[in-house]
Amino acid sequence: MAKTSVKEEQQAKQIFWKRHINEWRKSGISQVQYCRQNKLSTQSFTYWKMRLSQRSSISFVAVQVKPEKQINAGNSAELVLLKDGYRIEIKEGFNPAALADVLRTIRELTC
Repeated sequence: MAKTSVKEEQQAKQIFWKRHINEWRKSGISQVQYCRQNKLSTQSFTYWKMRLSQRSSISFVAVQVKPEKQINAGNSAELVLLKDGYRIEIKEGFNPAALADVLRTIRELTC
C-alpha cells in the first residue's frame, strides 16, 4: 500500500477545507451553524478560513466614489443594490464584469 507524503496530506486538507468554506459562503447561514450541521470544529474552520484567505490574492477594482445626493425621478438608477452596508447603483449600460468584481471584492472583505 502506497504511503501518502506530508505534502499530499496537506493538499488533501486544503481541498477539504476549501470545499467546506465555499459551501458555507453559498449557504447563507452562520459559520457556527454550518460547522454544527457538518460536524466540523469551529476552531479548525476559522483557522483554515484565515489560512486559505492569506494565500488567495485579492484584487482591487477601481471605483469612482461620488458624494451621496438626492436622486430625482428623472435621474434615478435602474437598480440600487445594498450589499453589506455598500450602496451600489446600477445604471443603464453598466459593465457586468466590473459589477461581479466589485461584489466579489466586497464578499472577500466581509468574510
